[in-house]
Amino acid sequence: MPTYKPADYELLRRRCAELKELDWQQNKIAQALGLTEGWVSRTLKKYRQEGQAGIAWRKPDGPACRLTKEQLSQLLAELTKGAPAHGFAGAIWTRPRVNEPG
Repeated sequence: MPTYKPADYELLRRRCAELKELDWQQNKIAQALGLTEGWVSRTLKKYRQEGQAGIAWRKPDGPACRLTKEQLSQLLAELTKGAPAHGFAGAIWTRPRVNEPG
């Protein structure tokens, strides 16, 4: 089975949908594209449910924010005051400066 880069998978999903529209069987699509039947099945299910939008590439979600909305608002307010207002030389905010307990 060939190995594909993540960027290739949207093209493969689109090709799966095109071949299914041409009445190809799932196992034949899998063989032709070098994919598993399970992958083809999941792809076609998303295509049936959501259309082209369901098979489009999406940037993977990052981790969930660990701050509450109130904490984010407070952080923004403090950052807006500027680094010198918090005792730092220069106006540049760096990750260590933001993480420093205050």
